[in-house]
Amino acid sequence: MDRVLRDGDIVKLGDLALTAHLTPGHGIGSVTWTMQIVEGGKVYSVVFPDGAGVNPGYRIVKNPSYPGIEGDYRKSIHFLSILKPDIPLGSHTVTFDFDARRARAATEGIQAFVDPEPYRRWVVKAGDEFEAEIDAEMGVPPKSN
Repeated sequence: MDRVLRDGDIVKLGDLALTAHLTPGHGIGSVTWTMQIVEGGKVYSVVFPDGAGVNPGYRIVKNPSYPGIEGDYRKSIHFLSILKPDIPLGSHTVTFDFDARRARAATEGIQAFVDPEPYRRWVVKAGDEFEAEIDAEMGVPPKSN
């Protein structure tokens, strides 16, 4: 380990500057990264989100997996919900259809990646899944659609 990151720390990789946002929940040390890139004179906001998915076997309210896990998830999901990225990129490439976007980039350039809608849907789904996990722990019957 080179250093301990704190919320808001900036890590530079050449000309790129990534900002660390602590978003625990999925893991106690989960970090969401944000950065800006400039392409064709336009500035784009990029996010690499983390912290929202509930790991199998995690306990949130009954005998929590770690103290404060419910609050961590709530804060992290709220933080993720207020981000407005132009380009969402995830640690799991399927989350934001990275492979298809990369293929489209051959003809569309950066515009193949500019689409905030999948990110918004992902955050809503993460919040819904979190609440469903709490309901399941509490014995609340699943909601029917």
